[in-house]
Amino acid sequence: MVETNIFRKNKINLEDYDYQKDIQNRVLLSHFPPEYLEILEEIVYSPPTIPLDKLIKQLGKSFEELQTILEKLATTDLFKIEEDKIVVNKEMRKYFETQIMKFEEDFTPGMEFLQALLKKVPIHVLPNWYPIPRTSNNIFNSLIEKYLQTPQTFQRYLAELNLGDEKLNGIVNDLFTSPDYKIYSEDLRKKYQLTEEEFEEHMLYLEFNFVCCLVYERQGEEWVEVVTLFQEWKDYLSFIKETQPKEISQKSQVKRTRPSDFAFAEDMSTILALSISKPLYVKLNENETWVFEKQSANLITKQLKGFDLKSEEGQAFFVDYTAKIIQKLLFLKLAHVEKGQLMPGDDAEEWLSLPIEKRSLNTYKLTLTNFSFTDFPSEICSERNIHEIEKTISRIIESEWVFLEDFLSGIIAPISENSKMFLKKTGRFWKYTPPDYSENEMELFKKVIYEWLFEAGIIATGSYEGKECIKITPLGQSMFG
Repeated sequence: MVETNIFRKNKINLEDYDYQKDIQNRVLLSHFPPEYLEILEEIVYSPPTIPLDKLIKQLGKSFEELQTILEKLATTDLFKIEEDKIVVNKEMRKYFETQIMKFEEDFTPGMEFLQALLKKVPIHVLPNWYPIPRTSNNIFNSLIEKYLQTPQTFQRYLAELNLGDEKLNGIVNDLFTSPDYKIYSEDLRKKYQLTEEEFEEHMLYLEFNFVCCLVYERQGEEWVEVVTLFQEWKDYLSFIKETQPKEISQKSQVKRTRPSDFAFAEDMSTILALSISKPLYVKLNENETWVFEKQSANLITKQLKGFDLKSEEGQAFFVDYTAKIIQKLLFLKLAHVEKGQLMPGDDAEEWLSLPIEKRSLNTYKLTLTNFSFTDFPSEICSERNIHEIEKTISRIIESEWVFLEDFLSGIIAPISENSKMFLKKTGRFWKYTPPDYSENEMELFKKVIYEWLFEAGIIATGSYEGKECIKITPLGQSMFG
């Protein structure tokens, strides 16, 4: 849902061009039956001067049948009937070339349509409406760059947009919350008690604000007005919906990594407190990683509950998990190894006195600050990129358990040039390019989300049918909701 607010005062003024004539023609078009539209199209795409007898022959109608329709179509100012011929107004023909496209079966209201829409406004007016350089060589490209170049750019624009009218805001919010991002015009006119002229004026204003547009949908022998989004933005929102991770239906069958949300900090605290009162011995394994000696490990199992130590898999997990705790304690300088014994650091007791939430967040913040990132290319390891990765969990803010693989496959975080979604033109059409992540980038996503956010108590982790899964915790919801 998009909410408009008062951050940006809009400068679009419809009175800067002949918008009343535009509205009149839009209303006329909304009432034209298919037969009228067929004749209108024939006139639009014919030479500027059309002999009446030739038009009659092309359409297969008598003069009497055609006369009534032409009289109605002439109110658009597209043409005049002079003696035995039709003389087309060149400027109005350009206008109707854009409008008639809406009635094509395969019409998509994209950037090409928006560009044609802007052309009916005097070119010197556009820099007054939109804050773009007056020296711009290509006004449309400047608008794309300023407002639409990336999804983040356009979202920011929508968030700051001040439409200044309760009904306009209502239409926009209704549209963005509709299932297929489309609403029939008749329904909106009834809901907001708008005349046809008022409604067309509202729509014209929203089109020039790049929010949505008016198109037509064929229903039997009629064309029905529909309000929808510009195609590129609609495709982007559809992409977001399609890549939204689906919740695991058997959530009660998910096996949590640890029983509580702050388990990692709690387990660190238990081991650190134990090292103060009892000797805990460690050794380096074949991977040069510190692990507990058997006797110390047995002592710890009595303090840390929730491990399956009856199976080889459970025992291996316990060894790996406690090794990560040793590594984290050493990394944060809360402990050190002296003659094979894990010894508490100078700040151990002070850290243990903190509330559990602060211990968790402190662990996460210090990890971000001091982690060397030597396993990753330096260009992707900026603080900004880490925060972009963090924000991706907002997509599951209202979800229960989801598969980590599904979450990562739909992740959108602009942390490199290839992963940024840009509005690009390919052939006649524009689209937001999907992100393309390297293996290193995907590994960084997993480390931040599955490891570090778990350690912070922001994400809970687990497994279901052998697959890793995640769920946002109440702390994560409060931070990213």
